[in-house]
Amino acid sequence: MAKVSIKALFGQKVWRFVRPHIRIVLVALAFSLGASAAEGKLALLIKPIIDFVIASKEHVDLAWLPFMIFGLILVRAICNMLYSVLMRTASLTIVRDMRVKIYDHLVCLPLSAFESESSGRIISRITNDVNLLRPLVSGTLLTFLKEVPKVFIFLGIALYTRWDLVLLALVVLPGMVGMTQRLGVRVKRLKHLAQQSISEITHQVSETMIGLRVVKIFTNEPNFSAKFATENQVNFQREVDVIRVRELVKFLTDILSGVGLGLITLYGSNLVDKGVMTYGDFCLALGAVVLVFPPIKKIGDAYVTFQETFAAIERLEWVEGLDVERGGKAPLPTFKKNIQFKKVYHSYSDTDDYALQDIDLTITKGELLAIVGGSGGGKSTLIDLIPRYFDPSKGEVLIDGHNLRDIDLKDVRKLIGLVSQDVILFSGTIAENIAFGKPDVTTEMIEDAAKKAHIYRDIMELPDGFATMLGERGLNLSGGQRQRIAIARAICKNPPILILDEATSALDRVNENLVQKSLEKIMFDRTTIVVAHRLSTVRHADRILVMDQGEIVAVGTHEELLQGSDTYQDLYRTMSVAPLGSTEDTK
Repeated sequence: MAKVSIKALFGQKVWRFVRPHIRIVLVALAFSLGASAAEGKLALLIKPIIDFVIASKEHVDLAWLPFMIFGLILVRAICNMLYSVLMRTASLTIVRDMRVKIYDHLVCLPLSAFESESSGRIISRITNDVNLLRPLVSGTLLTFLKEVPKVFIFLGIALYTRWDLVLLALVVLPGMVGMTQRLGVRVKRLKHLAQQSISEITHQVSETMIGLRVVKIFTNEPNFSAKFATENQVNFQREVDVIRVRELVKFLTDILSGVGLGLITLYGSNLVDKGVMTYGDFCLALGAVVLVFPPIKKIGDAYVTFQETFAAIERLEWVEGLDVERGGKAPLPTFKKNIQFKKVYHSYSDTDDYALQDIDLTITKGELLAIVGGSGGGKSTLIDLIPRYFDPSKGEVLIDGHNLRDIDLKDVRKLIGLVSQDVILFSGTIAENIAFGKPDVTTEMIEDAAKKAHIYRDIMELPDGFATMLGERGLNLSGGQRQRIAIARAICKNPPILILDEATSALDRVNENLVQKSLEKIMFDRTTIVVAHRLSTVRHADRILVMDQGEIVAVGTHEELLQGSDTYQDLYRTMSVAPLGSTEDTK
């Protein structure tokens, strides 16, 4: 059963990595065979050296021998060098291609795929696990292609010289194979645990860097350091366990090899004493068998290395097995009529604990719709369904009468611009962040977007202006500056549907008023959905949606809701900049 399993592993899981590079591997195999043949011929020179130089007293002209030895060593060296370069290059190519493949797969996953996996653990898959594929070719496959021909060549020489000596030496071979196989499976299990601990380490480093300000303000550095030290020690111990098993394989292989060599030395020397064999034949047979065991040992070690690699392959296959986002095939080049929610329910789990329930809503083209409500009311969940970050658990979301599930995802998202409370900026220049996802944008368009978002003056005061490089998440800017750059990015995209998820939450009153005026300009003849953190910012919306516990509890204008909705009145008292009935309220 185990042999079938091993064959299946090599036939299916390894082949898919090797297949794109099979030409390189075949050329490398040819060089490997050349090196093995040269090494075998060197072994055959043992007999004339012993019989004619050492054992015989007769003078024999062997002037050709040094040149033969040098030539064979030269051929072996050239073949080994070319073979090694080709195989190691192929291994790096596999790692390069697999990283791209895994990354391309990750960015196409739905957001729900990341609910149970942290970014740190995902990063570990694309760095640490993929890097373990290198030994697959440069170690495991390289060793098999290089050492297996040697085993057959040296065994052939030994069998041709004295077959009974070889069979005596190989009585230890079944024990070597069984031991290597059993311990190899153990190494795979231990390596899998070691890779899990590496994922935990990467996760903690990522989490620490993101939340470093919180860690510092709560003076929690010692606890984080202690936790990291614990995880690091766990990884250390697991890697040590892998090393111990690997070295145990080598140790037992050496012992069994010694037993085999001892048996043929005892038996062969007895044959020489009886005159059944010459010294040359005995030394040739002994030398050939001696040369057989190191390749067998390397093959066993390569198998153990493969088991380590296979642990990484299984983890990568888990990532590849995650379903990517699947859009429909129907095109939707423009937005003409409305967005509709029909009997929409949504849950983030498989339970009946709905974040949205019984949502019936139509948003008409050109409308300014505001969504308000307390924390956890379902506002963000509602707008996340429009760009199809999630699909509703029940019901339908439609654009111009087309179910979002049936429309090409790119077509849907090209129609939508989003500015959220959690501003995400990327490493690169300010100009690149404003022009993000819009390759045909001009410098004038970038500058115009910055002016409309009231960030142009701030950018020009920086030493490098629009060429200023942003650090991770744009942390070298203030919160208000990051927010306005995100707004400029949405303006630059110029989408027919604009979603503002508490887009001015990081701005002070002065900047908020300025940006509000700019937003009012770009909202003209555009469908805009605003999730508001201050009700004073949405008083002029065409309609205001009041949400509570995942339901729409009221709809109307600001004045209508003040008169007819107790929930809205409560929200206005607690969330508005000015209290109800103040001077500002009457403006």
